[in-house]
Amino acid sequence: MPAFNQEDWSCDAQEAFTVTLINPKTASPSVDPFPPAFTHPIYENEAIYGYKDLEIQLSFAADSMEPLLEVSWTEQAPKVEEVEADAVIEPLENFLPETVSRDPDQFFQDLKSRTEAFTPPGALQKTFKRGSKTYEIWLSSVQDERCATLLRNIQILAILYIDGASTIEVDDEEWSNKRWEAFFLYEKHSDESYSFIGYSALYHYYFFSKESYEMSRVRLSQFLILPPFQRQGLGSTFYDTIMNHYYASNDVKEITVEDPNQEFDNLRDCRDMVKWETIPAFSKITLQDVVSKKVSLKDLRALAKMPERHFNRLIEIMLLKSLNAKDKKQYKQYRLFVKRRIFLQSQDVLLQLDRVERVDKLHETYLHVEDDHKRLLQLMKTSSVEVEESGEGKRKVMDAVERPSKRARTSE
Repeated sequence: MPAFNQEDWSCDAQEAFTVTLINPKTASPSVDPFPPAFTHPIYENEAIYGYKDLEIQLSFAADSMEPLLEVSWTEQAPKVEEVEADAVIEPLENFLPETVSRDPDQFFQDLKSRTEAFTPPGALQKTFKRGSKTYEIWLSSVQDERCATLLRNIQILAILYIDGASTIEVDDEEWSNKRWEAFFLYEKHSDESYSFIGYSALYHYYFFSKESYEMSRVRLSQFLILPPFQRQGLGSTFYDTIMNHYYASNDVKEITVEDPNQEFDNLRDCRDMVKWETIPAFSKITLQDVVSKKVSLKDLRALAKMPERHFNRLIEIMLLKSLNAKDKKQYKQYRLFVKRRIFLQSQDVLLQLDRVERVDKLHETYLHVEDDHKRLLQLMKTSSVEVEESGEGKRKVMDAVERPSKRARTSE
């Protein structure tokens, strides 16, 4: 009899795991099954020990996103001393609603026996087309139980597709739930049925203003376009619709993003650039206007409703785009303008260095910043800016295209 080898009983959680969307009318997959991007929040080291031919299938009704969990294996490893097979189902249940089905026959029967057609929760914000397909964007509040139920169903998707994501507590006290809003992106089919594409969750928080106690900031916490629907331009339209909603609100004074990842930051930077380049106050700004303080950056930032760091980044990119790099005087002005911002942002660290080291470090940092600005400008030229729609993340350089934020990482 061959010796027992524990390595023979280990598998990669991502390889064992698939996600599927089910058409409620046909009870068949509406898209090809797709794997998770991350499983480490559920299974340590993204590995599962103790099973042969392990399969974890998480299915969702394509409209309401009601979940069905199916787990199977052909053999389970015996307990050897203190080592036994890892739990598979319990870790998943931490991220699934209590209503998750474990009975596929009952799940499919419930879908087929529906008596009411599904419509997304909330109010319709926008309808748009991509080719022959029609899409709708809906806005709702967590105070709406249909919205809360949908968010409970899909929270595990943030964990699976947004690195470092955390779940939203939708069963909190009333004052907390009142702060939360969610946008949902759906495809609307010719038979009036809906298919879930993605979502974004945002919350309001305090903004001091002498004008009114009703003023607030909005923070984008999660942003996700499911993998089968990414790289189609959907995330850009979704993002633009969300931002335009809050730009139009007199009560919202600033729009922030919670821990954006690199892909979401690319999406955010590119879409914001596209928008503000159509507004003369931004598109006609010159380096001389900024250096001479002819233009008030404070007033422009208030108009853009941007946090200071993000606003400064976009101003630098816009100025770089119009810069004549062959004009040495102008290029020097630009470098000094950017270096001043870098110094003010990092002076606590830089002032600990002697003068020569400080100058070298400042210039080195500037070169990294300029390269990143050029990367974004090139990205805008060469891509549709579907920098994926998934929502939590972090900019790794000095602060971070459409894929989910941590709570606002993107994933498209």
